[in-house]
Amino acid sequence: MSPRAAAIAADLRCLSLLFSYPDAAWASLPAPAESGAQAAALLARMRAVDAVVLQGEYVRLFIDAMPTLPCPPYGSVHLEGSVMGRTTVELAARYRRYGLVCEEAADHIAVECEFLALLHRFVGDDASAAADCRFFVHHLQSWADGFFDLVDRHDRLGIYRQSAAFGRSVVAAAGSGTDDPGTAGTLLH
Repeated sequence: MSPRAAAIAADLRCLSLLFSYPDAAWASLPAPAESGAQAAALLARMRAVDAVVLQGEYVRLFIDAMPTLPCPPYGSVHLEGSVMGRTTVELAARYRRYGLVCEEAADHIAVECEFLALLHRFVGDDASAAADCRFFVHHLQSWADGFFDLVDRHDRLGIYRQSAAFGRSVVAAAGSGTDDPGTAGTLLH
């Protein structure tokens, strides 16, 4: 795997952490070793926020706010208007082909980023994995920017707004080369 591809995979893993529920287990996970300084610093800043305050903001933004959820972290909400839509089912089926079953909805931003970070193990000479990589990158690109816009508008702490800015750059970097079938297999290795 090239250094650039390793950095993209590590940044996708970091992005997954930034948009995962910040519980005690989350706080103990190390930043991915290949992450750049920006990713590591952002994760460290997030972990420096009081846990109760951070969890409260996470719940308000991404889980349960009244009267509506400000920032649904699910692709199906942005693409289809509801949770657990057709795209969620398709993503879950693709995960199962790699032996993965998620506790969270398959189209949660953290799950998609985590899977893309892991998918590089299978990409290379495997045309099916390369096609899946293109599919996942394009799926994420089709809705993530709208999600990040909502985070920009609704985050009260600033740390999720910073995570959204980081996310935009990571999703763009992950997408580099996916439109060319000859380079898609080299995206993450």
